[in-house]
Amino acid sequence: MLKDKLYKINTITILPVEVGDNPVQKFSALLNLDSTHGIFQGHFPGNPVLPGVCQVEMVRELAEEITGRKLMLTQASQVKYLNLINPLLCPLLVMNMRLTIQDPVNMEVYAELVAADTIFMKMKGRLNEIKA
Repeated sequence: MLKDKLYKINTITILPVEVGDNPVQKFSALLNLDSTHGIFQGHFPGNPVLPGVCQVEMVRELAEEITGRKLMLTQASQVKYLNLINPLLCPLLVMNMRLTIQDPVNMEVYAELVAADTIFMKMKGRLNEIKA
């Protein structure tokens, strides 16, 4: 939905799976925001800010990219917006994510959206696979 329009994925680094009762997959993605995207004209004119709902959708889309599965965010137990993201000042972001597999169709997600030493957003939630 937003991938390749609002942002592009430059690279994804997949870290080794932590094996256990519930396997954990960690990865880090370098993202490039398109500061000319139309969403910034209304949010906000003269002072563009990446909407929070877009940040959450980016988490879902990146999880789909990594797992190769169609996913739905079914729970967002914690979402914290710690700093505003102005795409003119900070077009490159890093999404660090941890996916904990609960069972074949459910996973917990923890994600952080960062640039340099600034944390913009932290999120915990649950993703469920959508069966076709």
